Amino acid sequence: MVKRHTSFALFVLLALLYVAAGMWTTRRVGSTGDEPYYLLAADSLVRGHGFALDGPWSSIPTSGYDPGDHLVDLPRQSAPSLRAPGHFPLHDLGLSVLLALPFAIGGRALAVVCVGLAMAAAVGLAHRAGSRLVSPRAAIAGALLGGLSVPALTYSGQLFPDSVMALAMAAGVAALVGAAPLWAGAVGIAALPFLHLRGWPLAIALLVALGWDRRWRDRAALAAPLLAVVIGISLLDLVVYGVPLPHAGFLLFFTARPDTSVAAYATTTPFGFLGLFVDRAFGLLPAAPIALLAFIGAGVAIRRRVALPLLVVPYLLLASAVDWTGGLSPQARYLAPLVPLLVVFLSFGVAARPWRRAGLVLAPLTAAMSAAYVAVPGIRYDSFGIPPFVDRTFDKALGGHLSGIYPLFGTDGATGLLLIVWATILVLAVVAGIRSHRVTPLSSSPGTMAGGAEH
Repeated sequence: MVKRHTSFALFVLLALLYVAAGMWTTRRVGSTGDEPYYLLAADSLVRGHGFALDGPWSSIPTSGYDPGDHLVDLPRQSAPSLRAPGHFPLHDLGLSVLLALPFAIGGRALAVVCVGLAMAAAVGLAHRAGSRLVSPRAAIAGALLGGLSVPALTYSGQLFPDSVMALAMAAGVAALVGAAPLWAGAVGIAALPFLHLRGWPLAIALLVALGWDRRWRDRAALAAPLLAVVIGISLLDLVVYGVPLPHAGFLLFFTARPDTSVAAYATTTPFGFLGLFVDRAFGLLPAAPIALLAFIGAGVAIRRRVALPLLVVPYLLLASAVDWTGGLSPQARYLAPLVPLLVVFLSFGVAARPWRRAGLVLAPLTAAMSAAYVAVPGIRYDSFGIPPFVDRTFDKALGGHLSGIYPLFGTDGATGLLLIVWATILVLAVVAGIRSHRVTPLSSSPGTMAGGAEH
């Protein structure tokens, strides 16, 4: 009961912060990147146009979510339909369906509030999961460190499916460690591909992990919501696009248009897997140095035979094979769905006594970065191969670019050497966690998800 009260208190605290930061962001920065397209589809639903985007697009200057240069971009960022003329969403329809009601009531602002609440709930659930695996103090520390830094803090105010996928992932992780009922995990699994094509690796990994040692009846119960979602979105896509398959918008975007190919959206570097974490402009660590402690925590989890690190491998491989930068979006966009795992791994890292002192250095650096991104939200949007805008924010205070210690992908010079250095650091951090003997006692957990406590 105490754990539930603590998780709820964390949810309330972070919800207040995320809503305030989201409102500040909404006033300071217009919708950017793919955000206006999700809002456009939601707006079209509200107006009774289905998912046809042409009507709302013609009046977008007065919509409150105009990205600017609005008459140019629709043909390039939309998909055709085999059933009707016009332009239709390129992206999966799930997020727009979820945003339609809040958008109808309170416009973009209320949509941002709902995303903030979802991210706060994701961190709260992640705390519940972490409290089953580590001491209460370590679980709280991990939740606060993860919840107050990138990507949770920034994506709590961004209208991307990645932001809401964090809650679906949290439900699966919590069910996996016995901190939530099995049905919650099943709903989380089904929600992931409903929100985006990128959710499939996470959904399948969670489905396998949750059903590993269970009866066939339980496995069927786990798979049933996912099957229902696949059938439902197939029928929806049949109505909208004329193709009875999930993710038909993507399918038609890449097959029915002569000017578009999958290769154009493939990774810009073979090292995208590392770029997700260490790229100076788009990586996680430059924006949230405390995440280094999560790599140590992942190693501790491996030592404890906790299966959670295995969940992320298929997803990271997929994310690194496409445009891992996330396009025009804040840092670590493709890592936003992994916020619950970052929280749990940070909890493990805090529990590792030899390494927790690193947090005394990394946490203030992360707090400074987080404060800058909230106070000046426009500096979140960087470009590939160009130093991040946040450098300019700290130039006068530091007399130089703090992020210069990270590789800047898309350039020459020291990038190759820095990439080798940081790859080595990350591997050593995981190894340090695996070899760590002095760890605070772990809480008991069901099944084979956690090994016994060591001291």
